[in-house]
Amino acid sequence: MMDCPKCDSETLVETSALGNIPLDVCPACGGIWFDKGELEALLAQSQGGAGADLSLISPKPEGLSCPRCRSGMTRGGLVNPLLIVDKCGTCGGVWLDSHELALLEKLLGIVGGRTEVRVARPAPAPEPEAQPGGRAPFLKYALGAVSLAGLAGFSYELYLYFSPAGSAGHTPSALLAGGSALLLAGGIFSINRLED
Repeated sequence: MMDCPKCDSETLVETSALGNIPLDVCPACGGIWFDKGELEALLAQSQGGAGADLSLISPKPEGLSCPRCRSGMTRGGLVNPLLIVDKCGTCGGVWLDSHELALLEKLLGIVGGRTEVRVARPAPAPEPEAQPGGRAPFLKYALGAVSLAGLAGFSYELYLYFSPAGSAGHTPSALLAGGSALLLAGGIFSINRLED
């Protein structure tokens, strides 16, 4: 899939509307992407096998990004200095705006055939269906219980630590406090990882 070099968030749609040559067309702006050799093949079909020189006239390296290889394309005249197009020097593809195909055909004296190509915007991909719960809800509840046990243990150890001496029948334990803190932190961390 290739993105339109002119329109944000538009994907080019493949069609064979012109001479059974697969073209990539933007459904929004109507621009057409010709991979290397496709424009030459289309012109050869239209002109009965005669080829045209498709090197750019007065090229300037200030074109769009190539939809095929993401390289910066060069802007220049194609066949005539009045027909300004973008051509990729890396992969050899050519980008024509919607009106430029008709202008190219006029400049080359091609008559007949469709000069405009329109395609429908592709339907958005369906959202993946949510899988039935399985073990994930049970695991989330189990990790929640571990976190609560860690919180209870840590809270109790803090209560013992700050209680006046002799008021509680148990002395605080750093080992139990550390273990409870690990249960609390580990449970919370694991629940967060489950939701990612």
